[in-house]
Amino acid sequence: MKKFIVLLSLLMIIVAALLSGGCSSDNNSQKKISITFANSSANWQKNGNSMKADLEKEGFTVDLQFADTDSQQIEQLKAMIASKPSCIVIGAVNSENLSEVLKEAKEEKIPVIAYDRLIMNTDAVSYYASFDNEAVGAAMGEYIVASLDLKNGSGPYNIEVFAGDPGDNNAHMFFNGSMKVLKPYFDNGQLVSPSRQVSFDQAATKDWDKNNAKSRMDKLLSTYYTGGTPLNVVLAPNDGCADGIRSSLQANYHGPWPILTGQDSDSTALEAIKNGTQSITIYKSSSELNTKCIRMIKAVVEGVKPAINDKTSYNNGVMVVPSYLCIPLIVDKDNLSVVK
Repeated sequence: MKKFIVLLSLLMIIVAALLSGGCSSDNNSQKKISITFANSSANWQKNGNSMKADLEKEGFTVDLQFADTDSQQIEQLKAMIASKPSCIVIGAVNSENLSEVLKEAKEEKIPVIAYDRLIMNTDAVSYYASFDNEAVGAAMGEYIVASLDLKNGSGPYNIEVFAGDPGDNNAHMFFNGSMKVLKPYFDNGQLVSPSRQVSFDQAATKDWDKNNAKSRMDKLLSTYYTGGTPLNVVLAPNDGCADGIRSSLQANYHGPWPILTGQDSDSTALEAIKNGTQSITIYKSSSELNTKCIRMIKAVVEGVKPAINDKTSYNNGVMVVPSYLCIPLIVDKDNLSVVK
């Protein structure tokens, strides 16, 4: 009888251990997050590493990778999907090229959160965390309107327009926001583009590359701004493009310095604002965006709906993606201290 009791006790201990191990494994799988971000700027590295650190403090296991090309990111995603995490967060290299690989994520019922860049042409995106990207462009436009006193009829002023990379949906949103504000002044002749390059396709800057922006600005200056023709405004979609445009202006333009916009609050832009060679940048707090994204991650892992403040604006061509949009801030020489 004693042997039976001992054997029964041992059996119960083994079963308890197995059950405990099974629960631990399930909990661990629920705490596994995969993140793949574009490697196109220092900001992506900073934001990714910061998110990883914050998630690990919350007890998550995080697989963070950076991709230089869309093909590299697709391979990363295939491996991540095979590992069956409880959530995948994607800062897309090319938001147009992920629909096929994300079919696999949907088949595995893995929630996908698009970070900063909306992923296009797929129904596999669960949520989108970003800034109000049309508002970013509108803020640039409103700054130009106010600086030139356009509402009171001043002008005409010469302007050249730049846009971001065609493969980034955000670039289209920024451009649309700016042009909605500026279009009435183009229409009534207060704003004039000597190049007439005012459509997105004409103004696009492949890969957001500052060298591409510089090259186009060089051509614009040599073609349309010889003989003392003034350039009053350059609408630049981000600080990287603004940097390339600024280099071209410094080398090739000798008139009064134009209004020059940007976004991202890069250190080069902040220095340029200090010395008067860039007018504004748009500050988008990465800590705020990360905080909202982490709340999304925790919600989907727990099986509840995350906080959403936009259910209508972000149609990716297949579906309207529920979104949380953070609020951007204009930064000029008077409030540089807000950038942290």
